[in-house]
Amino acid sequence: MAVFKNKLKEQERELGFGSKNYAKSVRFLDKNGKVNVQRTGLGWYNNTDFYHSLISASLSKLILIILGTYVLINVLFACLYYIIGAQHFGGLDIPGSSKSQEFIGLFFFSAQTITTLGYGHIYPIGNAASIAAALESLLGLLSFALATGVLYGRFSRPKAHVLYSKNILISPYRESKGLMFRITNKKQYELIESEAVLTMTINNPETNKREFLNLKLEISRVNFLAMSWTIVHHINEDSPLFGLIKNDLLERDAEFIILIKAINDTYSQNVNSRISYKANDLIENAKFKHLSPEATKEGKLKVSVTEIHHYDLIENATLNQKPT
Repeated sequence: MAVFKNKLKEQERELGFGSKNYAKSVRFLDKNGKVNVQRTGLGWYNNTDFYHSLISASLSKLILIILGTYVLINVLFACLYYIIGAQHFGGLDIPGSSKSQEFIGLFFFSAQTITTLGYGHIYPIGNAASIAAALESLLGLLSFALATGVLYGRFSRPKAHVLYSKNILISPYRESKGLMFRITNKKQYELIESEAVLTMTINNPETNKREFLNLKLEISRVNFLAMSWTIVHHINEDSPLFGLIKNDLLERDAEFIILIKAINDTYSQNVNSRISYKANDLIENAKFKHLSPEATKEGKLKVSVTEIHHYDLIENATLNQKPT
C-alpha cells in the first residue's frame, strides 16, 4: 500500500485548483473547456470584464447583445427627444399625428442620428435638441468603434476547433485495459504538432484532500491532426486507475481533464483547447468504431467527423479486479 501511495505521489501534478476535498460534486472545467471558477471579493467592477465577455460569448449571444444595445440606446434617446418636445424637431409635427406616431418618428430619428446617416426628413431645432443629437452622434461613433473592435478580435483570434468524443471509454488494450477518448479537427485548416496532456483529479478519502494525477499517454503527440486521434492511457499496475471501477470513480468524484496544444498553420501560432469528462461520462467495456473515410474523385479522403462519437459495447469483457 505504501508503494502504491508513493507511486501516486510521483504522478501527482499541480493544475492550480488547490487540494481541498469538496463535500459536493464539483467540475473544474465545463463542457466548453472554460475554467469553472467564479472569483469574488473585489466587488462587481473588478469581477466584470466586458471585453472578455463579448469576445468569448457565442455568436448568437453577441448578435443579441448588439441588437439589444442598439434598440435600447435608441429608445432612451427617443424618450429624451420626446421630453424635449416634438415641436423642437422639424418635419415631425404632422397635423393629426398621435403621440405614439411622434415617438416612433423620434425613434427613427435617433436611429439615423446614432449612425450619422441623417436623411434630413427630421432635424433638430433649438439648442436642447441639437445638443442631445450631438451627444448621440458621439455615442454612436464610440459604440460602433467598440463593436467593430470586438468583431475583429473574435474573427482574427486563432483558435483550435477541436471536437471531442462525447464519452470516454474503458476498452480492451494490450491484454488489459485502456482509458480512451477521441478528438478531431472540426475545421478545414490544419492543426500541426498537436500535444495532449491527461490529468485525473479525484478525492482521496484517507487524506481528505483532492489529488491531481498525471495519466501517462501511449502517444502524447502527433504531427498532423488530419483524421482523428484516439488518445489512450494504458491501465496497468503503474496506473492510478489500476484496481478502480466506475463506481469507485463516481464515489470519489473523479474528473478527467484534457489539455490540447497545437499550432494553427493558418496563423502559425500556438492554440489551446481543453475539456473535461466526469465519471458519469465514462463507459466501461466499450470500444470505438473505426472511422470510414472515402476516396473522392478528386483524390481526397472524406470522413464524417461525427463518427468519433460512435462506439460498441463489449460483452463478457474482463474488468480490472481490485487488488486484494
